[in-house]
Amino acid sequence: MIQNGGKGMLDSAGPKRSLGQNFLINTNIVDRIMGVSAPGPDDVVLEIGPGRGTMTRALAARAGSVIAVEKDDALFSRLEDEFCTQKNVEFIHGDILEQDIQAITPEGAMVVANLPYNMATRIIDHFSTCVGWISALTLMVQKEVGERICARPGDRSYSGLSVVVAASFYARKGFVVGPKNFRPRPKVDSMVIRLDPRVGEMDPKDMDIFRMLVYTAFSQRRKKLSNSWGCLAHVLPDELKCMAQSAGIDLNKRPQELDWTMFYRMGLEYQRHLDKIKDQIPV
Repeated sequence: MIQNGGKGMLDSAGPKRSLGQNFLINTNIVDRIMGVSAPGPDDVVLEIGPGRGTMTRALAARAGSVIAVEKDDALFSRLEDEFCTQKNVEFIHGDILEQDIQAITPEGAMVVANLPYNMATRIIDHFSTCVGWISALTLMVQKEVGERICARPGDRSYSGLSVVVAASFYARKGFVVGPKNFRPRPKVDSMVIRLDPRVGEMDPKDMDIFRMLVYTAFSQRRKKLSNSWGCLAHVLPDELKCMAQSAGIDLNKRPQELDWTMFYRMGLEYQRHLDKIKDQIPV
């Protein structure tokens, strides 16, 4: 987890490898993150993994209120002690993946977070379930992950993750953060990205089939869609052709040539097909 911290606070409580903690020590980077997220006095900000509170201090000075979720027991206690007189800061002790976002934040809250490298996609997935509730997310992730999240069809980094994120968010790159800005230094670069929710363009009930189609296609990204989707359950080759034709998709293309709307249309056709033959599907 890329978490926040000042140089003077590192000795008394070292980072925990089990939580992937690397503390951000460059306040200039924090200022740049404030520029990307742009919190104002009327905003409520949800911070994930406040760590040692460097980002929290910057947010508290700019936002109307800050709600910070910290999993680490020792850091949580320390943060509560340090910010006990800061009236616009509230700490929640727990795992963000176990939180009901709509229960802990008001509608329109923004998110600012330095995410654990190995948890970034799961956390973004968690927030995709409340796209209409959160106004924006400014996140620091591993650079490679950030490149994939922000990639467009045809880009080298375009992947299943790119498609799935694009269905819920407009993604754009902020800036790259090198290892020297953290202690201990991670082995890779980080990237700040911003995600603005894409509201009302996909029905949440369609998400499971959509994801399945995306990841099935990208599991064989060098193959034509006719091959990668040829293994779809309960679909004969002629039926797959009819589904693709109705969705306006050329099965001779490869997955990296399709944008998220094309996968969505194919998902709708697949669901219609399953609904039509549901009485023939063994239970």
